[in-house]
Amino acid sequence: MLNEIRLETNHGSFTLASAAGETLESVLRRHGVPTTAVFSYVTEAAEDHPGARHVRFVPLATRVDDELIDGRTIVLRVTRNIDLPGLLHFGVRRQRKTTGPSTEWLFPDIEHGAFQPVNAQLNPIECGDMVRSAVDEVLDAWPEELDRKLVVGTSGGGDSNVLLDALVSSEKISTEQIVPVMMLGIPDWDTQLENARQLCASLGLTLHVVDADAAASYAGVRSIEQLQNGFGTTFPDADLEFLGTWLLRRVLGGYAKRVGGNAVAIGANREDVLAEALARVAVGELPLPVPFRTIDDVTFVYPMYQIPKKIGDGAFPAFAVENYEARAPSHSGGRTVFYYAAYLLADALPGMDVTLLEGLMRISREHRMGKPFEYDPDLDDVVLRGAAGSDVSAKWRDFLDQHKVA
Repeated sequence: MLNEIRLETNHGSFTLASAAGETLESVLRRHGVPTTAVFSYVTEAAEDHPGARHVRFVPLATRVDDELIDGRTIVLRVTRNIDLPGLLHFGVRRQRKTTGPSTEWLFPDIEHGAFQPVNAQLNPIECGDMVRSAVDEVLDAWPEELDRKLVVGTSGGGDSNVLLDALVSSEKISTEQIVPVMMLGIPDWDTQLENARQLCASLGLTLHVVDADAAASYAGVRSIEQLQNGFGTTFPDADLEFLGTWLLRRVLGGYAKRVGGNAVAIGANREDVLAEALARVAVGELPLPVPFRTIDDVTFVYPMYQIPKKIGDGAFPAFAVENYEARAPSHSGGRTVFYYAAYLLADALPGMDVTLLEGLMRISREHRMGKPFEYDPDLDDVVLRGAAGSDVSAKWRDFLDQHKVA
């Protein structure tokens, strides 16, 4: 026998559908109700006080057909006087369909925001148009001191593919100023080389390939392969992406200087930037600036920082799927937590991810004290101030010393 599950709020009482074997937690999650927002209980007569009732707490791990409840209604009481029913709609969301969809995204309503979201299907043309609009907005804000020659980090995956397409389509930068560069040496990344070549050729661009030996030279190490293997041994709990980020900064920044530029564009998307900003704030640090971030004498540009990855990937879905399949599993708990927070915001509160990101970036612009990056003579490199403790810094220095060119 299924016990009745009733959600009680100051805005009404709602019976939540359930199935045999389900727990109260799974019922709440299926209806989008945060488990932290409710107090769960059943009421029964207080034998020692006639006419009074006794409230008995019911753990959320309880099954809805638990015989101990004995047919009583399980009450899930929202503990705050907030319009949770109005916000959740209990799974009922407006739909917007399109021809030939390749992805979908949950958008807030213009007037009612997250209270009346629209789940909109998008086709590759619509996805491309959104990316182009966002990229043009960044190009419009281009700093005067920044060279227009733009090295574009290219991986053959969804983000860099749609970024190149948007840049070539823009009237705010010429094709001659776009320099797509792909670094080789990391096997998981190298698999997308042919995709990158095909895309660049279709856009009338020449892909500049930095092979493993040249990448090692830019990075100042003897061998990319040895560096990668040593990283896995020295930092067994760290993801390869951490090493990859350092390598890309060194290689792309060095290549930009080689071709006479000082700007590098990367395909980081909304979740990338928001997750990073949340991680910074969580440890009491200001978010790093976007869309222009100067590290030493090279400025890294984030033209797609306003675009969710699902929308960027929707422009080139086949390339995006190949990129997903080529990845090694990530084991970084911190990275997972902050990306999950970014995804959850967009899903549970459509538009809140944008609002929060805009607010964090405003804090970054208006309250910055000094420069976030500084030269570390021990590492002979530019580092993010306060990013790592002395033990980690020393370990990283010792690791690099083992692989640096003598």
